[in-house]
Amino acid sequence: MEAIEFFMPFDPEGVNPAEAEAEAGMWAWLEAYDLVPSELTRRRMERTRPARMYALWCPRAQSDELTLLTQYTAWAFIVDDQFDIEIPDPERCLDAVRSLEAVLDGIRPVSGVLAAAFEDLWERLCRGRSPDWRESVRSEIRAWLWTYYTEAVGRLSGNLPDLETYRAHRRDGVALFVFLDISEIAEGVDMSAAARHLPAMRSLREAAVEHMGLFNDVLSIASDEASGYLYNSVLLAEYHFGHNRTRALELVNGMLTECIHRVSEALDRLPAELKDAGLTGRERDETLATARNYTLYVRANHDYHYQAARYTSAPQEALEHGLPLT
Repeated sequence: MEAIEFFMPFDPEGVNPAEAEAEAGMWAWLEAYDLVPSELTRRRMERTRPARMYALWCPRAQSDELTLLTQYTAWAFIVDDQFDIEIPDPERCLDAVRSLEAVLDGIRPVSGVLAAAFEDLWERLCRGRSPDWRESVRSEIRAWLWTYYTEAVGRLSGNLPDLETYRAHRRDGVALFVFLDISEIAEGVDMSAAARHLPAMRSLREAAVEHMGLFNDVLSIASDEASGYLYNSVLLAEYHFGHNRTRALELVNGMLTECIHRVSEALDRLPAELKDAGLTGRERDETLATARNYTLYVRANHDYHYQAARYTSAPQEALEHGLPLT
């Protein structure tokens, strides 16, 4: 990828010192649930570095919390790898989505290793969380999972979304609304539904997640192109507009800068909206702290992509993976 300068005004806050412990707990859990059954799948996870991602996201999290969040991250990347790299197969995708939704619906017994692992994660993630939090995360996970089915059909039909449609799709497909919410476990907050649905907070969340998804696109261009996966903003700009790579990157970089401005504008609006909504005391403090954390997550996502071989390796190595899991 050619050199390009990205607007990033948010400062990094270091790496969590419990990263190594969280990574060890991640590997033990992955092996216990048979999620890395081959050397190929293990190498792909090593290149992905989920523990580094969350050590950057939550540098102050306790070891147990960081381990849980790292395990979820590893699982989510494994789910992603079942579909983005493989030849599109809507029927297989539908079966996988249904099996994971069954966990959210409390249907037992679960079917397949992905669902069995998710059942364990979901139970532990929900401990001590409010009903509002559970409902929010449940709906976000559903929205994420169904993007794989949408993409499988779209890839086969050749009916690829225009860029504006894709930007909305990407907010769900990158799965990071979920990560914003599960990070509250590490931060010791449980943001209320009233705060979560403030206009400024909704705008802030959407802008932060969209930035992280579009930035992932930029760092994934070579691998996505090599695998024939065109659900990537840069590749769609080339496809729909006939742009060359430089022009397409400039277009997406402009979107990224716009997202950063939307984040900053939403942060500026938030205190007044909290006042107007009558949210005070601890509820106000936790909401403002969570909003500030979103800027840390945006910066951490930026830095993580340069530290994981999943994104920095040549496509032949980056795309190496094992057989699909059930």
